[in-house]
Amino acid sequence: SGTFNEMTRDAAWRRMEAAGAQLMTWFGVACELHRDWRNDIEGLAALCSNHIPDYRNLMTSYNALTAGK
Repeated sequence: SGTFNEMTRDAAWRRMEAAGAQLMTWFGVACELHRDWRNDIEGLAALCSNHIPDYRNLMTSYNALTAGK
């Protein structure tokens, strides 16, 4: 539901769930659509990095660590 009202949103989610919809986060959807991490990992990593600060921090730390090797 495209609402700012928590009660309306939750009611819409429950109706969708009762009708058989499987509720997912956008991250779960992105991973399902990507399926194979061997293809375009940089593109998916950039998407995640732009929207998930913790992921961006993890990748920044990893890149700094591996750049020194």
